[in-house]
Amino acid sequence: MKKIPVKLKKYEEYLRSTEKPANEITFKCGSTLPWESKCGGCPYLEKEEDYPRDGEGKPMMFLAQINLDDMPPLEDFPEHGLLQFYIGDDDYFGGDSDCKVIYIPEYKKDAGALIKENPFENDYMGYTPFSDEGKMEFNPKTMFTGTDCREFEEKFKDKVSDSEWDALYHLCYPEGCLVGGYPLFVQQTPPYYDDGKFDVLLLQLDVEDECGIMFGDSGNCVFLISKEDLKNRNFDNVQYEWQCC
Repeated sequence: MKKIPVKLKKYEEYLRSTEKPANEITFKCGSTLPWESKCGGCPYLEKEEDYPRDGEGKPMMFLAQINLDDMPPLEDFPEHGLLQFYIGDDDYFGGDSDCKVIYIPEYKKDAGALIKENPFENDYMGYTPFSDEGKMEFNPKTMFTGTDCREFEEKFKDKVSDSEWDALYHLCYPEGCLVGGYPLFVQQTPPYYDDGKFDVLLLQLDVEDECGIMFGDSGNCVFLISKEDLKNRNFDNVQYEWQCC
């Protein structure tokens, strides 16, 4: 159970009511197998024709892949298969919405039957928001309501002492690379998250040194989905955006 500082014990009941499970991601730089959880490198790909393209037919940028068999389970997430994350290949990292999330329920662990190198990596037009390929490792954690949630400000803003506010902010600040839990929006919280329409964090990639992850100037990216779509394994309606300082 996540500890709450003594000075915040009066808010424990509320904070406990907001707890969400998450998996924190760390990276180990280096080459990866096609089916492994990763940032960059080559996605799981049986044939080149399966590689996703944007509305103009241009290959997208492969960002990340999660092997759900290797990730501690989270409510409503598939427990098996692969989740792949692609963004638009341009100087703006796909803008605020150009993404594709692909769910592969079954996969082969046979490197000889799979594409071994990303067929379009050397042709990317834009800069990748990471410097090196790296394997993901997952560590389960719990999170309290994020500082970018509307209810956080409604509950605490101008209602607690300065020292309590600092402690709450430190406790609830949702930084880091994550699956599940609460997202971090570097500039502003988008209306669709405040409205609760896209309430599940599929993936957050935050500033990270091992693989050199950074979106713009000290920025991050988030992929969000509705609970209902996640339950139905429908990844066609995912909200993606990145923000920076």
